[in-house]
Amino acid sequence: MKRTFTLLLLLTAGLTGTGLHAQQLFSNGGFTTGATAKDGSAAPTGYTWSEVQNDAGVTTISNTNAGFSSLKSSNFELADDFTVPAGRRWTINSVGVYGYQTGYAGTTSPFTAIYIRIWNGPPSSATSQVIYGDLVTNRFTSSTDALSYRIFNSLYPAPSATGTTRRIWRVVATLPTPVSLPAGTYWVSYSTTTTTTTAHFMVPVTTVGLRQTPGANAQQTGSTGAWAPIQDAGNPAGPIVSMDMAFDLQGTSVLGTTAATPEFALRVGPVPASSLATAEFTSLKKPATFVLTDIQGRSVWKASSAVGSTSLQVPLDGMAAGTYLLTMTSELGSSRARLLKQ
Repeated sequence: MKRTFTLLLLLTAGLTGTGLHAQQLFSNGGFTTGATAKDGSAAPTGYTWSEVQNDAGVTTISNTNAGFSSLKSSNFELADDFTVPAGRRWTINSVGVYGYQTGYAGTTSPFTAIYIRIWNGPPSSATSQVIYGDLVTNRFTSSTDALSYRIFNSLYPAPSATGTTRRIWRVVATLPTPVSLPAGTYWVSYSTTTTTTTAHFMVPVTTVGLRQTPGANAQQTGSTGAWAPIQDAGNPAGPIVSMDMAFDLQGTSVLGTTAATPEFALRVGPVPASSLATAEFTSLKKPATFVLTDIQGRSVWKASSAVGSTSLQVPLDGMAAGTYLLTMTSELGSSRARLLKQ
C-alpha cells in the first residue's frame, strides 16, 4: 500500500494560457538513508547512502537484499501498486524507476531500455488485465544519476564495508500516448535492459529503522511466468518481510468528472436484464476489454471490442440473479456500470 501522492489540479488555462502541466503525481517511497552510514562512514560529496536496514533496536538481523532483478533477457519483471484518489482522474505521462548495475564505473547511465505495463489489478491475479503497454516496445527516454549509492548494512548484524560500486540511476519511461485513469487501484510493472545486457537490480523502498515499510506488497516474475511477492529473508535468515519498490509517476490530475471522455460514458440495459444485456458507449478510439464480475468480485465473463465499436452484447444465461459490475478498459481509461440480472 502506498505512501505519497501529489494532487495537481493545475487548471491554469484561464489563468496563464498554458493549460495543464505534468508534475509528480505519485511517489511510492524513498530509498536514501542519509549522508552517513550506520558505521559512521560519510557518503561522497553530494551523494547519500541507500543502506539496507535493520529494525530500530534490533541488531541481530538486517535485510539481506540490496535490490531485485528486472532483467528482461531473463524474463524478470517487477510490479507494485498505486491508487488514484476518489474523485480524481490521473493522466500518466511517464514512469520513473530506480536501479543499479554492480561494478559499473561509467559516468553516464548503463540503462538503455525499459518496458512498461499498467494493470487493473495485481499481476498475480487471474482476473487482472493489462490496460496499457507491453513487453515489446522500449519506452526508455532518459536515465540520470540519482545521487545515491546502494550499500549493505554497514554495522548489523556484522559490519559490511561501504562503497561506491552500486550507483543508483533514475530510469524514465515516457508513454507516447498518456494513459488516463479514473479513481481506483492499479499496478505498474516494468522490465529493463542495460548496455551490457547483464544482471542489474532495482532498489526497494528503504526507510531508516524498518526492514519492512507498512503495507509493502510488490511482486516479481521470472522465467516461470508466475508472479510472487517480493520478500527479504533476512541476514541471518529470520522473519521474512515483504518489500515495496521505489517508483514515481509523472502527469496531471483533474477532477474525475471533468476528465471523462464520451467514450467512457458506459450504459448497460435493460434494467433488470434476463438472458441478454447490451452495453453502449461512444465509438471506441482504442480497442477495449470488458470484464463482468459478481458481487464478490469474481470474473464471470470477458470479451473485447475493436476500434469503432459502439455496443456489445453481454450474455447472462446461466448466471445467478443479482447485481454485477461491468468494467470497460482501454489505453485511454476505464469505466464501470452496474448490471442487474433478474
